[in-house]
Amino acid sequence: MSTSKRIEDIVTEGHSLMNPVVVSTAKEIGEAKLVFKWDELIKERGISQKELAHMTGMRTGTISEIVNGKGISINKVQLFALMTALRVTDLSEIMEIRFPEEQKTAYNYEAMEWKVNKKLPENVRELYKRNVLASTVDKI
Repeated sequence: MSTSKRIEDIVTEGHSLMNPVVVSTAKEIGEAKLVFKWDELIKERGISQKELAHMTGMRTGTISEIVNGKGISINKVQLFALMTALRVTDLSEIMEIRFPEEQKTAYNYEAMEWKVNKKLPENVRELYKRNVLASTVDKI
């Protein structure tokens, strides 16, 4: 069973010292969900969380938090240890971001147009302007 969490909730619950411009930009993802597949991987491999903890050198409690979607903040070294222990070579085996279909379509269209035309899509241009203004105002 995979666990998921709305990205907006993850951002809202994030580190209190995070740059507010970064937070507001990340929140624009909105209803998209981050889906973790740790539990599925562990079951497929036929191991327990405790065994995975021993294999990685991580605490069993940390593994439990990660598997249950509570330990959303995984550092790169932990990620590499988990990938090594589970023999995962593709991040999509571990997690994926699921966008609402309308948003996914819009993002894909804007990305394609951007690649072809080499010009910022209007929505990205507005984001850029808003973030430059917010960053400038913070420094005044």
